[in-house]
Amino acid sequence: MKALALARFRMPRMGIGPQVVITVLVLSLLGAMAIEPTRQLIEQRERISTMAADLQEIERSNHRLSARIERLQDPDFLEQRAREQIGLVRPGETAIVVMPPSKRMATRSTSKERSAEQRIPRPEPFNFFEGFLNFVGLL
Repeated sequence: MKALALARFRMPRMGIGPQVVITVLVLSLLGAMAIEPTRQLIEQRERISTMAADLQEIERSNHRLSARIERLQDPDFLEQRAREQIGLVRPGETAIVVMPPSKRMATRSTSKERSAEQRIPRPEPFNFFEGFLNFVGLL
């Protein structure tokens, strides 16, 4: 009697088609679950490479600034900068300041250049007949 009861509740056999569909669905679900972590991994790698480039730039900047700090602690460098920028003169030295030419002197020099250009001999005016003979090859 028990065998009869078990026979009644027996599952019907599926063909190969539904098994393939179920397998494809399970594999698709697993693939979809793997897409997001993979995308995050790729984004993190790109972010790491960008940050590494930024870090290198900051380290170069720090190196330049450290070198500048060392130079600014050198008294000879500070004296040289003071002489260049604010005209530092020690006692007993004579300061010589070279001034740029004034606007009036600048306009005079440009007018002298113009007059020198005007002294250059100008070619004779173009003669149509001579130009035509030269073009034909008779001159």
